[in-house]
Amino acid sequence: MKKIKYFIAAVTIGFITNSCANDLNTLPEGDISGEQLNNDSSSPEKILGGIYLDLRSNGAGGTTVHSDFGIMGIKAGADLMSNDVIQSTNQHLGMFYNYEATNASNIASEIVWTTFYARIFVINKLLDDLDKNASAKNRAIAGQLLALRAYSYFYLVRFYANDYNGHQAEPGLPLVLTAKNPSQGLSRSTVAEVYGQIKKDIEESITLLDTYARPSRAQIDKRTAKAIAAEVFLETGDYIKTAQYAEESKQGVGLMTEDDYTTTGFSNINNPEVIWGFHNTISTMSIGNYYASFFSMFDNTNEGYAGAAQIRKLIDKRLYEAIPETDYRKKVFNGSQAATYTFNGKTKNYPPYVSWKFKDPTLFEGDYIYIRASSLYYVQAEALARQGRETEARQVLFDITSKRDKAYTLSTKSGNELINEIVLQKRIELWGEGYAWFDMKRLNTPLERVYTGTNHTFGRFNLTPDKFRFQIPNKEINNNPQIKQNE
Repeated sequence: MKKIKYFIAAVTIGFITNSCANDLNTLPEGDISGEQLNNDSSSPEKILGGIYLDLRSNGAGGTTVHSDFGIMGIKAGADLMSNDVIQSTNQHLGMFYNYEATNASNIASEIVWTTFYARIFVINKLLDDLDKNASAKNRAIAGQLLALRAYSYFYLVRFYANDYNGHQAEPGLPLVLTAKNPSQGLSRSTVAEVYGQIKKDIEESITLLDTYARPSRAQIDKRTAKAIAAEVFLETGDYIKTAQYAEESKQGVGLMTEDDYTTTGFSNINNPEVIWGFHNTISTMSIGNYYASFFSMFDNTNEGYAGAAQIRKLIDKRLYEAIPETDYRKKVFNGSQAATYTFNGKTKNYPPYVSWKFKDPTLFEGDYIYIRASSLYYVQAEALARQGRETEARQVLFDITSKRDKAYTLSTKSGNELINEIVLQKRIELWGEGYAWFDMKRLNTPLERVYTGTNHTFGRFNLTPDKFRFQIPNKEINNNPQIKQNE
């Protein structure tokens, strides 16, 4: 196979081999031929399964560090860059919390870049060789691949470029859409061009997945693709499509009960709200290291880094105080005083404002939840409010918030005050689930951790939103002469 200097292409070989070697007899150096795909009708499905598995595995970003564990690691890192999530000591994911992650030389920049680009190269190879119109099965595979490519570029562009609004003509990403790319690499397409491709991919995936009935919530179906589309169109300001896709995606999906929310609902893919996630087992957790996992990092009650090593995850004091006492979501956080908490028969001491939201009763085998239906209520409500459809927006906000807080009444706010209320409720609901920093970037909200009575730790500083952009990793800069670095 022709040697490719482009870094993100070079690492792909290892991921294809690692994910699929047990299932697929590949050609030397991990290349997958079109003939193999055609001769073995199960091959595309096997490789697609490998992509899903890679996106939840230790080493997804091409490293051996314990902060490298796929989508959940990147969501966790992003939230640690927000105002809302705090890490007590500077270990592992701390590089996100103190913004060292944004530097080209920091391993976090490489992890985010490689996690998604390595998958994009495998996806492109499959799409190049797959006849999506040959069968319903092929249409479903192609639909999932396009949704995964859209999802990957959506994350990448929000990390490595400025937000969409007002920055459409600025450098975005190398837009790699085929496995047959020039050996010298590609230059960066504009932000608008990247989002144009994301929207094209995700809407085509919705069409292709129209009749697909997935075997589990670990696969992307039409509902999942619409959930992704709703977030994409919110980012680009197409509020009509945002509201439409959010409503269609959440339609018919039940909400978590109080018991779900406050016990182990966030480690169970059978949680009624789950739209997309990954069901972990002993065998999937054995890939990499048990401690390189989300619950090791975010479950303060467990025996991992957050629990046993006491690299605690805390809620920002201001956000905690904004949660009404009648709202059961407040129960998953400690208040202003040190406290004890008992889980799985063990009682431990905890500092103020610690989180008990993510609890895994197993040895880090808890399921990963990527998208919950509740997120779409806030996406839809904001989109409606920005269209001036405020009565509908208030009702959608009431539909979710009244389930969490029995004392909540229908909002009477309008304009920016209504949007601020929607965003606040979203921050409360989705704390630690990977939304807060991206919304801060989209809404031009500064990082403000220095305030009277702050409980922020080693990342105690303020930043303007123009600092919310990662540099492209040095490995990519060194191997791709066409690419230009962010300042």
